[in-house]
Amino acid sequence: MRCYNEFMEQPNFKNIVENLDSVVIVVDDNNHIIYANKYFCSLFNTNCNKIYGKNIYEFLPQNKDTIVIKDYTYKISRHENTYYLSVIDNQMEKVYSDFISTVSHELRTPLTSIRGFADTMLMSFDKLDKAQIQKFLTIIKEQSNRLIKLVENLLSISKMQVEQTNLVYKSVNVKTQIEQVLYIIKNQYPEYNFEFDCATDISNILTDENKFQQIMINLLDNAAKYSFDKGTITVKAANKDENFVSIKVIDHGIGITPENFSKIFDKFARVENHLTRKVQGSGLGLYIVKNLIEKMGGQILVESCTELPDSGSVFEVILPCVTYTNQCKKVMEDR
Repeated sequence: MRCYNEFMEQPNFKNIVENLDSVVIVVDDNNHIIYANKYFCSLFNTNCNKIYGKNIYEFLPQNKDTIVIKDYTYKISRHENTYYLSVIDNQMEKVYSDFISTVSHELRTPLTSIRGFADTMLMSFDKLDKAQIQKFLTIIKEQSNRLIKLVENLLSISKMQVEQTNLVYKSVNVKTQIEQVLYIIKNQYPEYNFEFDCATDISNILTDENKFQQIMINLLDNAAKYSFDKGTITVKAANKDENFVSIKVIDHGIGITPENFSKIFDKFARVENHLTRKVQGSGLGLYIVKNLIEKMGGQILVESCTELPDSGSVFEVILPCVTYTNQCKKVMEDR
C-alpha cells in the first residue's frame, strides 16, 4: 500500500489514471476496494462512490486471468494491490476492423445517393419536370436523415462506453410521448399503417423523457423496416403490474428465429438472409435500446414467428412506473 499512497500524492496521478483506456482498481490487504477509475465504473455500470469497501471478487473471478464483459474479453493483471483490466489485443483489432467496415459501408451508401442525385439536378435541372425534382429532393432528404441517425447512434454508443449516460428522471406520460413519436415515424413511413392502443388507466413512467423517445423511435423504425410492404404496426401500452408499465411494438414482417433473439441486441449485429439484405441499417439501434432500458431499471423482451401467415415480431419494453418505492430507489441510487 505504501507504493499506492506515494503515487496518490503525486499531483497528476489521479488525472492520468482516471483517463486511462483500461481499468485500474486498488485494494487493501483484505481485498476490499479503496480506489477504482472511471473506466471501471463505466464497464461495470456502477457508481464509483458505492464500490469502496466491497470485495474485489464481487466483480472479478478468483484464480482466472480473463473476464468477459459486454462481449469483450479482458485480461486481468495484478501488481501488488493493484488490478488492471485491458481488452485482449487481437479481439480489439477485430472489433475495430468490424467497426470501420460497418461504418464505412453505412456512410458510403447515403453519401453516394446524395452526390448522385445532386449531380443530376445540377447538370440537368432545366430538363427535369417538377415531379422529378420533387422525387430527387425527397431522396436527398431521406439519405441525409439516414446519415444524421447513424451519427446520433454512434455518439450514443460512445457515451455509453466512455462514461455513464446522464439520465434525467421525471414522471413521463406514456400516451403523450408515444403519440409524438408516432407522428414523427408516420411522416417517415407514410406507406405503413400505425395503430396505437393505450389503456385509459395507464400509469406515468419514471424515466428520462428524451431517452424514452429515442427507444421508441428505434423500435418503430425497426418495425417499419422489417415489415411487409403496406403492413400494420401496432403499439400497445398498459400497466404490467403496480410497479411496471408494458409497451409492446408489434409488426407483421419477416420475423426472427429464436437462435437470433440475443444476437439482435449485439453491437453491429444484423440477421442476414435474403429478406433482410435490402434493409438499410447499421445494427446499432437495438443495442442502444437494450442498454438504455436496462440503465433505466427496465427490460426488453422479444417474441417472434417466421412462418406465414403469423410471421412478425413483438418487442415488449417494461419500465418502472411512478410509485413512491421506485422514486425512493432512484434517489438512493443517485446518492
